[in-house]
Amino acid sequence: MQLNTQLLVDRLVQRIDLDRIFLFNFLNDSVESPHLLLVVNPVKGISVQSIEPIIRLCMADMPDIPFHVIWTGEWSNQLKKGSLYYTYASLPAHLLYQADSKKIPILEGKLVVSLMEMSHVDYAKGKNLADEFMFACYNFQSKTDYFQATAMLHQFIVLRLKGFQTMAGVTIGKAQNLEHILKLMRGTLPGLFKIFTYDTHSTPLLRLLDTCHVYSKKKDRLDILEEEFEFLLAHCQAFGQALDSMVDFIWNGVAVYLKERSDHAATVPVAKESAVVMVKKAQSIVAGPIIMENFSSFPWPQKYKDDANALIDKIYTSYHPEQILLVNYQTVGFSKGNPFHDKVDVGANDIKMELYLVVLTKKSLPFSFRRRHLGDVGASLVFLDLPYVEKHLAMGSRFVNIVWEKSYVLRQKSTFNSQLVPGEVDWSRKLEKIKVIADNAIAVMRNLLMTMTDAPLLMTDTALLLLRELHHIGIHTYLRCAVGFIPKNMDLQELMDWSAIATCEVLDGVLGGNELDKLIFSIILKPNDIWWKSLAMDMDEKHEAVVITQGRAVVELYERLFKGVVSLY
Repeated sequence: MQLNTQLLVDRLVQRIDLDRIFLFNFLNDSVESPHLLLVVNPVKGISVQSIEPIIRLCMADMPDIPFHVIWTGEWSNQLKKGSLYYTYASLPAHLLYQADSKKIPILEGKLVVSLMEMSHVDYAKGKNLADEFMFACYNFQSKTDYFQATAMLHQFIVLRLKGFQTMAGVTIGKAQNLEHILKLMRGTLPGLFKIFTYDTHSTPLLRLLDTCHVYSKKKDRLDILEEEFEFLLAHCQAFGQALDSMVDFIWNGVAVYLKERSDHAATVPVAKESAVVMVKKAQSIVAGPIIMENFSSFPWPQKYKDDANALIDKIYTSYHPEQILLVNYQTVGFSKGNPFHDKVDVGANDIKMELYLVVLTKKSLPFSFRRRHLGDVGASLVFLDLPYVEKHLAMGSRFVNIVWEKSYVLRQKSTFNSQLVPGEVDWSRKLEKIKVIADNAIAVMRNLLMTMTDAPLLMTDTALLLLRELHHIGIHTYLRCAVGFIPKNMDLQELMDWSAIATCEVLDGVLGGNELDKLIFSIILKPNDIWWKSLAMDMDEKHEAVVITQGRAVVELYERLFKGVVSLY
């Protein structure tokens, strides 16, 4: 079936007193698809819900398109209040039908820019608070307290939606019932109801979120199965990611319109006395960051350049930082080189690319590390706030000074005017400190290895936990010595992945073994499986010997890496 827009308009106008119809692309299950916004003149005794069956009747032989119905007065109020969702949906380019020649009451560019910033601040605030609850959820999950973990998930979703209410033009107030809040936003967020479907199968499980919140307030408890929690966790994570994508989509859509409007206004001839006013209006609109580097001179395939630019732009619209800096990049056999050492290694046979970025924010965020990806390009993001960077540049901090001396500035906010100048680093003092740290770490690791090899009775679970501790000491020490900075709240796998900001030596050394070695490494990445499921792993003395052999290899690997780091100075 194809969408016949003219036929659809004719049918709707015949049956409903419509003021305007807008057809616009919006995200539906992470895919752009057409949506309808129908602005209806109010009729006494008729509700918006009673009009919906008539609309579905008109679309019976056409594709099922998500639609949203709103009264004319409420639509006008939403635009005047600066709702970005309704502003985006009501852009002139989206107008499909108009009953009269009245101008669409979209605000002028300067005010919309201010409202965009306010909406972003509200959404970022809600998102940051929600991320704290998600972090608490993971902590309760590690303790197998699935009731409290589910209660944390409830707050995660509620806070994400409350951060979105300004942009959506919906008032949630103090409501805490998630099902009720989602119904309020049904028209604005139709795509998210493919995640929170509330169908026959999922309704009892999704309602556990509200139930756990109520029980928690009453200081009561409810038994939540691990399978139930895993279902809810997956849905909440998908919901958060989809909401981020929708916010980026709306923000970018309005920003592009303002940029085009600004460019058009700057080129239209105006009377002499009004020229100054027009120029001021054009200059006041800022649709995006200053692009400092677009990778045009980088030795990458064009596909990588396109994906990298799109990913950087997406990161900027998500966080609106002061600057985004590229510290390093890695592919298979091909990298920018180690920025923490002068020698540069270049290879070939690149397949996929990982960018290592520092994101400079004005204020401290509740998280310090994130991973994002788009197409063939991934990115590991470390977040540093401006006061932290200024302080550590002045102190001669190794990591911050190297980043601001050797990195590429990719994007920069147009209002950013701080002068971040690398200071002097006392390399001889740093070297002495690195030697002490490395020597001490190796001594501790050898002592742990001696415990593994000389113990008269070493159980396999104990050997696995000791092997994990060897990796834990090794990667923290390597980052401390080779990079000079360890992001907070990162697990063992994330730390190893992030170590490639310098070189891939850790990953190559750890993951370069046979399949059994890789299997054992995958087990130690999840210590709770060792704590609670080791009896079911069916591991014997043969596996114990392999674990001890791996322990020796780990100590040798990091001892070699530490010596290599010291030799660079």
